[in-house]
Amino acid sequence: MSTNSFTLLYVEDDKETQEQMKMLLEDSVQEFYQAYNGEEGISIFKEKNPDIILTDINMPILDGLSMAKKIKEIDSEKPILIMSAFDEKRHFLKAIEIKVDYFISKPINIDILESALVGVAKKLQRKLVSDLEEKRQKENLYNLAHFDSLTQLPNRRLFNKRLEIALDRAKENRNPVTLFFVDLDRFKSINDTYGHSAGDKVLKVVARNVQDCMRNEDTFFRISGDEFSLIINGHVDKSYIDLISQKILKATSTVVHFNNQEIKVTCSIGISRFPQDSRDKEELIHFADLAMYKAKREKKLNYIYYESIGD
Repeated sequence: MSTNSFTLLYVEDDKETQEQMKMLLEDSVQEFYQAYNGEEGISIFKEKNPDIILTDINMPILDGLSMAKKIKEIDSEKPILIMSAFDEKRHFLKAIEIKVDYFISKPINIDILESALVGVAKKLQRKLVSDLEEKRQKENLYNLAHFDSLTQLPNRRLFNKRLEIALDRAKENRNPVTLFFVDLDRFKSINDTYGHSAGDKVLKVVARNVQDCMRNEDTFFRISGDEFSLIINGHVDKSYIDLISQKILKATSTVVHFNNQEIKVTCSIGISRFPQDSRDKEELIHFADLAMYKAKREKKLNYIYYESIGD
């Protein structure tokens, strides 16, 4: 196990010893930091956050054990190696109490020091691997909970969270929120006629096409089987909402090829706005839903504002 990928802080008040240790270790670590007393060591620790700390005990201003204790109070898992020419029981006991990782006697045996550094490097590497795996597991759990596995779009759970956040900000900053409900036309017939694999492909194609025409700040959600939603935050005029609606209609008005068959797809869109139409989240969703069903009844490939249909 190499120490080359880790940074090291060496704390020692004797300049000659400092230079000797630098010559010995500088090429063995990614970065070699130097401090000449405990206070300077803490300052460099806070600024650079070295992976490993190697320190003498007997130093002016702040000794190595006192420095180690302060650092462990900040980061209890930070690896610290203590070196001392004093073979006193009280030093060992204090080092154990502070939970330093290694206690090395002076004069330094290079083999012992290198073995200790390699041991710390192995421990750090295991922790890095463990932390990375934990991060991946958390990301996987988050994605499973908040994203649709078929289309990779954010799901209903994330839709509800994002809409609540958008409305909270809207109430605080007096910014409007525009909500689109998008429903594919005759989707049940597509499943019944061509099978669910064909329906799955239609959903994936629609999701990709709509995402391609969205702004980065706008989020397209799959909230149920063939129902999607879009949240637009902030002041946008009606002409822009019309433009987005037409883009979605165009993106979903497509032909999906499946098993040498051509499946024609269209959608209907309902739009409600806060605070023009609604006072809360439930009303905003309900009104967008009503407008969408009105658009579906009137004709395919259509979008309707809730304000145009009233209660």
